[in-house]
Amino acid sequence: MSIRRRVVTAATVGLGALASPLAAQQTYPQTLYWGAGLVDIPVAWVAPLSGDFALNYSVKTFEKGDQTVTKINYNDQLNSQLTFSLSVFGRVEAGVAFYSSNPEYGFFGQALVLNEEQFRGRPGGWFIPSIAFGVRGIGPYDQIDRFGIGYSLLPPNPGSPNYRHVADSIHESFDVTPTVYGVGTKSFSLADIRSGWPDVNLSISVGYGNGLFSEDGELGDAYAKNSTGGLFGGIKVDFTPTPNTVLSLMAENNAWDYNVGASLDWRGMRAGLYWTELGAGAARSPDNTTTEAAARALYNYSKFAFTLGLQSNIFALLKGDFLRTRVTQLERQREALLAEIQTRQQRIAALELEINRYEAQNLLELEQRRAAAEAELRAEREALQRLEERLRRIEERAPPPRRR
Repeated sequence: MSIRRRVVTAATVGLGALASPLAAQQTYPQTLYWGAGLVDIPVAWVAPLSGDFALNYSVKTFEKGDQTVTKINYNDQLNSQLTFSLSVFGRVEAGVAFYSSNPEYGFFGQALVLNEEQFRGRPGGWFIPSIAFGVRGIGPYDQIDRFGIGYSLLPPNPGSPNYRHVADSIHESFDVTPTVYGVGTKSFSLADIRSGWPDVNLSISVGYGNGLFSEDGELGDAYAKNSTGGLFGGIKVDFTPTPNTVLSLMAENNAWDYNVGASLDWRGMRAGLYWTELGAGAARSPDNTTTEAAARALYNYSKFAFTLGLQSNIFALLKGDFLRTRVTQLERQREALLAEIQTRQQRIAALELEINRYEAQNLLELEQRRAAAEAELRAEREALQRLEERLRRIEERAPPPRRR
């Protein structure tokens, strides 16, 4: 390899390493019931800034069933839930979910023990996923199902001012506290695989959990006909139709059934629309009043849900200059990076010019040496020719030798 190629290659590699942008980090919507994830399942991800929070309201539709079916939030056709979560250090997410207006509630949390973003750009880092462990449903109300349903609010006992939360007949055998799970998530962009492909982000998640992922209250197929024993997984695809808008399409198996949905984020405000329990079939009224029949009428049909939410940073709300300072710092880093890139580009151009000058000088010097050698060769040949001519003339003038 010539000097020019070595210098230019080394400079280009260094410049490319400096100038290549960081891969766009994934973001995730709030699940229907339990913090960040897909439709229902968690993912190995935590919002990156301390103080990032999410407020989410979800509603799932139910068919109006027989009066033996559990009453849901004073309305037997809607199940609503409110969640709030807060992230710290980009590693921990914790929050609370309010299952009903009674209210019943439960806490949830997740710790990100391995973050794939730390390995991007390193040898072999492309294959390293994020890993997280978490809990759901922590609290006194452990007899709930995967929809957050389970309790009736009854009048207080004599001598007590408090209403009673009592598990209904369908949920008497449920015990989902604590629900513990582990999940791995790998995210990437199509542009990471081949330059020129669109910058569409994808993620794949696989995990396993107990409790809310495997506890069916001894209802069996009446609770879910497609259960996996606690294994769950899903995929998400992100599109960016505008710089401030992200459209996420999701599909998952939440260890009970199949769900699909779409979530739209615009400047931290999110709305989602979902179709859940796709493998459960169509709704039908119970043909008798047994607990199993009531459970089938509650669980074994597909449902629709929607969410409305807000994702922001608590410091940005309490102290407006927090994010502005953060943006200013990032802008300064960007300007410094661009200045260094420009300096390196100028250095590369100077090196190329110098190399071209050296090559031109070398070619000129070689040409001059060749011309001098050729001139010297001609001079020597001419001198030899003159000597040979003088010798011939001398030989012609010399008398012939005498005979003895």
